[in-house]
Amino acid sequence: MTSRNRSRSWLALPVAGAAGALGAGVALRRVMRRAAPPLNGRLSATGLRAPVEIIRDTWGVPHIYAENEHDLFFTQGFAHAQDRLFQMDLYRRLGLGRLSEVTGPASLPLDKFARYLGWPRAAQIQVDATDPDTAAVITAYAAGVNAFIATQPLPAEFKLLAYRPQPWDALATGAWGIVLAWGLSCNWETELMRAWLLDELGPERAADLTPTYAAGYATTLPDELIGRRLAEGLLNAFHETAVHGPVGAPVFGQGLGSNNWVVSGARTASGRPQLANDPHLPPVSPTIWYANHLSGGGYHVTGFTLPGVPGVIIGHNDHCAWGITNAFPDAQDVYIERFHPDDPNRYEVDGEWRAADVAEEVIRVRGGRPVRLTVRQTHHGPVFSDALPGSHADLSYDWTLFHTARHGRNHLRAVLASNRANDWASFRESLRDWSFPSQNVVYAGTDGIIAYLMPGLVPRRRKGDGLLPVPGWTDEYGWDGFIPFEELPVYVNPPEGFIATANNCMAGDSYPYLLTGEWLPDYRLRRIRELLAARPKLTLDDQRRIQNDAVSLMARRFLAAALPLTVAAPHLDPAAGDALNRLAAWDGDMAVDSVPATLYFGWLVHFTRAAVAQAVGVARMETLLAKGDKVGFPFMPFYEIGYELALRWLEGSGPAWVGDVGPLLLPALNQTLDALRRAIGPDPATWTWGRVHRVSLEHEMTRLPALGRLWRPRSLPAAGDGYTINQCDTTPHFPPDPATIIASCRLIIDVGAWDESLAALPGGQSGHPASPHYHDRLPEWRDGQYFPLLFSRDKVLAVARGTWRLEPAGGE
Repeated sequence: MTSRNRSRSWLALPVAGAAGALGAGVALRRVMRRAAPPLNGRLSATGLRAPVEIIRDTWGVPHIYAENEHDLFFTQGFAHAQDRLFQMDLYRRLGLGRLSEVTGPASLPLDKFARYLGWPRAAQIQVDATDPDTAAVITAYAAGVNAFIATQPLPAEFKLLAYRPQPWDALATGAWGIVLAWGLSCNWETELMRAWLLDELGPERAADLTPTYAAGYATTLPDELIGRRLAEGLLNAFHETAVHGPVGAPVFGQGLGSNNWVVSGARTASGRPQLANDPHLPPVSPTIWYANHLSGGGYHVTGFTLPGVPGVIIGHNDHCAWGITNAFPDAQDVYIERFHPDDPNRYEVDGEWRAADVAEEVIRVRGGRPVRLTVRQTHHGPVFSDALPGSHADLSYDWTLFHTARHGRNHLRAVLASNRANDWASFRESLRDWSFPSQNVVYAGTDGIIAYLMPGLVPRRRKGDGLLPVPGWTDEYGWDGFIPFEELPVYVNPPEGFIATANNCMAGDSYPYLLTGEWLPDYRLRRIRELLAARPKLTLDDQRRIQNDAVSLMARRFLAAALPLTVAAPHLDPAAGDALNRLAAWDGDMAVDSVPATLYFGWLVHFTRAAVAQAVGVARMETLLAKGDKVGFPFMPFYEIGYELALRWLEGSGPAWVGDVGPLLLPALNQTLDALRRAIGPDPATWTWGRVHRVSLEHEMTRLPALGRLWRPRSLPAAGDGYTINQCDTTPHFPPDPATIIASCRLIIDVGAWDESLAALPGGQSGHPASPHYHDRLPEWRDGQYFPLLFSRDKVLAVARGTWRLEPAGGE
């Protein structure tokens, strides 16, 4: 979840001394083996109240059995630290803006970004919003992490970097949550992108380049009205912001996404509801998720957890299962602030000058001098424009995460309550406290109910829709609280017998509130629905095939428009004719062995770039379709928009000022063929999709020269693209860059038959390269296979591979 560009060199720091102290590769491997926790062990731990077992199964999943809640979460913290302590510390430092303390000057851009954006403040707000019961869980969890730090060998990364992690605490858990929440909150960046378009092109053309949902777009909650409200809101917002002068905003880019669905028992072979979920996030090693089973103190729950955070995020208990995808809520607003011309620390509000909150922050830098920052904050939030390059207005932003304490919300309380829910009513009520960016939550219970809910804080705005930066010198654009929980979108037991989400628009214009303008195209949702509807009685194997489906409806749409125009073009050479014949016979399956998939993607990329260049000029096209800094999960790349615009223009629904883009098709195809000959060779049979489209999984330590190879980076061919159910997105360049977004885990559940649950990870449970569970799950993830996520104790014992026993120290 870290930055993939600016952080690429952050570990290129002075570790030569540490490496020399360790000796050659043999000595280093010995250190790494010592750091990997043994399968069996015993620990007398201060703070435990009763004995606890950690039974690890064949797949490295820890099953924790405790007699009370405190010991359960103490031991979860210990188990997380056993396998993922360095990852946990890395994310803590990222969230608090403290990477440079251990990595040196290369991390300064990330630390400055976190400080200017107010991440440490947001983390502290989450701590302040914690109720006593949830605080007790966090305290127990932190004590378990600290017991590991105090008594066990530290991961090899700490040896190489020559530092010891500080004790874990509630702020550390909050910081990791903020990093994840930032990645799920994308609106600030789309506001800046729209402002850039406005500055460059004016309101009408900027609106033309911001497509809204087309007729027939699939919403999760049925609605025939879609797109008009957003289109009107965008045009009004462009005109409103234009009045206040240029914003001068930079543009970033990287996509995110996820799928989930639930099927009623009437539509399954087992007669029980089924649930499937695969969140899409950046490829990292170790993977973000960690499978974990918790039993004790009123909890019996299993699924995927986040190391550093107690509880289970997606999974099931004895009564129900749940999964999440990002709803892309508009949880942020950007404000154009007006500071006093003679005093940069005073700003205007409703005709009066107010003093900004000013903090002098110090970033300690390993091997260098401390860096001091002046961080300003208005009543809206941090003045983040001080962190942005170039000339621009003074910009602040508000974020729902800044409001959780004031409104008594705490997402961890919601997570823990959902872990204990026993029916739909209690599950829905548990999410009342959800303060994270809104998620699409699907539910399937032993009560037979399948349901959907979008919990979270969604602002109610006094004026405007939050689509572009707005004047901060008037409170007309402020927030009047949030959409009441009872009025958030919900859908229960639909007549079709299933509910699916894929980051699509959840509710159309009939819903009383505009939730966001950032939902993704509906290709994945329509494909999921198509496959679910095709089988009257679905099995778990059907669900597995659906999760791994790589058919691109976007490819089918593009080829339906492009092939007739190009086949009829004069002067086709044999190579282009052969490519067109291959594409005409193709079904849109982006399989790793597919040559047409490669031809299609290259053709789409070159055509889109040419079409956007025709519309706005080459220089602006290069800005809009650049790779982006990818700092802090920049979400909204223009290529999501660019592809859609190019397709609409090709289909004849573009504005007159863009012109005819059809003549660009054949040159774009020839560019693709030339690029493949240069990159691979002259034989088209070798131009397979898996040859050019790959997933690269790298531990941060792989940045180290020579020693980095011991962290065993992995690169593998990947099916799919950004618009397939098996999502594996990449940037708008050809040959494509390594994938930027993948299925970060997969989960399939037959509700009630809990031991039949299936899971997959793009890596393994452990962050230790010497562990057998470092990358052991990667081949099955690649091949669409799964491991069992066991729930009953007898099934767990049958595949047990090691047991840790934790006991109270000194007769506590």
